[in-house]
Amino acid sequence: MWYKGKRLLLTTLAAGLLYTTTAFAANVQMDLFYNGAHHAYNAKEIAIVIDGESYTDPNMPAVSIDGRTMLPMRGICEELGCTVTWNEAARQVYAVSDTHTVVFQIDSKTGYKNGEAFTMDVAPMIINDRTMLPVRALATALDIDVTWDDPNRTVYIGEAPSTGGSTGSNTGTNTGGNTGTNTGGSTGSNTGTSTATTGKVSKVTVPASKTAAQNFVITTTGTFNRCEEVYVSDNKVVLDFYGATNGLSTNISATNSPFVTAIRTAQHTADNGETYTRVVFDLTGKMEYKVTPNAAKNQVTLAFEQVEIKSITSSHSGNTETVTINASGATGATVTTMQDPYRTVIDMPGVKADGIDEIINTDGLEYVSEVRTGWMNGTTFRVVVEASDLTQMTWKEENGKLTVTIQKSTLENLSYNDSTNTLILKKVKNINTGSIKHKDAYLDGYYELTLPGDYSDVYGYGTLNVNTSQIKSFTISTTGGNTVIRFNQNIISAYTIKDTGSAYEITAKNPQQVYDKVLLLDAGHGGNDPGTSGNGLTEKTMNLTMALKVKSYVENNSNIKVYLTRDDDSRPANADRAKAANQIADLMVSIHMNAGAASASGTETLYAAHSNDGNGTLTSLQAAQAVQSRLPGALSTTNRGVKSRPDLLILNSTTVPAILIETCFLSNPGDALKISQATYQDAAAKAIGDGIIYAMNNYKLR
Repeated sequence: MWYKGKRLLLTTLAAGLLYTTTAFAANVQMDLFYNGAHHAYNAKEIAIVIDGESYTDPNMPAVSIDGRTMLPMRGICEELGCTVTWNEAARQVYAVSDTHTVVFQIDSKTGYKNGEAFTMDVAPMIINDRTMLPVRALATALDIDVTWDDPNRTVYIGEAPSTGGSTGSNTGTNTGGNTGTNTGGSTGSNTGTSTATTGKVSKVTVPASKTAAQNFVITTTGTFNRCEEVYVSDNKVVLDFYGATNGLSTNISATNSPFVTAIRTAQHTADNGETYTRVVFDLTGKMEYKVTPNAAKNQVTLAFEQVEIKSITSSHSGNTETVTINASGATGATVTTMQDPYRTVIDMPGVKADGIDEIINTDGLEYVSEVRTGWMNGTTFRVVVEASDLTQMTWKEENGKLTVTIQKSTLENLSYNDSTNTLILKKVKNINTGSIKHKDAYLDGYYELTLPGDYSDVYGYGTLNVNTSQIKSFTISTTGGNTVIRFNQNIISAYTIKDTGSAYEITAKNPQQVYDKVLLLDAGHGGNDPGTSGNGLTEKTMNLTMALKVKSYVENNSNIKVYLTRDDDSRPANADRAKAANQIADLMVSIHMNAGAASASGTETLYAAHSNDGNGTLTSLQAAQAVQSRLPGALSTTNRGVKSRPDLLILNSTTVPAILIETCFLSNPGDALKISQATYQDAAAKAIGDGIIYAMNNYKLR
């Protein structure tokens, strides 16, 4: 056994950590950031015991991700008497002791111990800027005795306590049932959790109709060991059936429910080897429900309570008005703000609303013009709060009360048309539209127009939420003697300004409505994802250098409008990069650097065929060929050709033509030396740019 006293070199990232917990008590509640997204976490505490002593990491608790226990490596290794290090460029953790040299690669299931590869069932992860390692990987890589006590949710590192026989170096649980002999050391019956698979989740019975009692019954053939509810978010119910395989369709959309939108299933394996099936109910919002397993352990009922709308009231105080919906519990409401007329629409599925008037009394209200109710499709109760255009409406729901707050805006002489995404400024005072300055900060999510002068006395100041598919809100402010209009965007937009004689119309449009050709350039990787590295170069940095040079070249030599997915050391999610391309672009070009054996070298361009190829417009293959025919010559690198790679998300999640350029191999000294020099970078940018310009000028785009 290897533990205290032997030196180990291991690391985690040293960045700060922001989270809240319930003092590591019964449940841990915190925000986890990994895989480029935030995840609400609420689960029973996982205790850590090292050589018989309880250990609490001051920075990061152990957490369970999809049934796998992930341990914070820095604190545990320091407790074991270890020193730490980290290779940022390679995203690798090195573990070195007198007898061990271990390499962990973040997000890779393959590790190396004393030069030999070993496979982990779960890859190490970066969670909240901390390196987290699965329990089994810790035991395998470092030859440490690690025992998982499932009933008590405890990880024992070193000697585990005796529980009637199963102690010592037994690092697993009995996979055949609750009885049997312990083969890990001492004798006696194994008292751990059964990992036997005894049943199959075979059926989900849904309600007979949307108006019927909203009870869902999950049935297994055979029995399950136990059913656990896992909190993920207010709009999901997640049930894990341990000891049961998955016999269901992975996605059930016919739910016959006004508030369960879909049912999803997947099969997993827990740390102790126990199979479990996860059943996820997607909800429209937070709902009241009860989970009841039957005594035979072959059925679980998920029953949603019907919430009753008891009353709807309104009030006025100062410059604030409120409309309050009083209910017997959480309504699962979806709330939308709309324009023309300005209104907040509240939809509450499956509620009971007997005796609620169709028109709610609004006597004494100044800003609210009407509150009306009605039924949508006979199952969803709708409340509409209509107010004057220049008010600000917000809402919240807690403790059975959904409250809409209406406040008078400080804006005036303007309106917003949400069907055309047009801000209409009344022509109270003339504006020289040719002198309006534009600032397109699309990577920061906004677009600004600076008017030539102070118009605060005409249009006021403040923010108005409009919540369309393109625009979240707009803000008007005056600074330095000039009035600034900022549009906070949901998607990248271009803007036109029209003087109608009586008003100025500022319209947010899809860039394809304004520009003939739109290119999205993507510098691969970024942020905490450096990509590959070699010969003193890091991929994310080189990708950005090349993307900026290509952007400059294309803009200076064509009429193509160019957008970037990033212009700094940030890391947009790959799915968001592809989504942006689908929303606005005629072509997406993603720039990367390659890696391999030191002898591997050259340039290649990757593409994936799309279902809409063959309609007479530019294809990904044609774009790839246009670039690949130019780039190797410019760099004097080996021409590795054009290759189909339908497995890459950037290529298979786009509906517009998209290519991924592997410019050269950073792992090759010759390639790396070239791409490190400005002259070669400029030549490569010109070749890529010329290929793009050729493809976009010689093929139909739309």
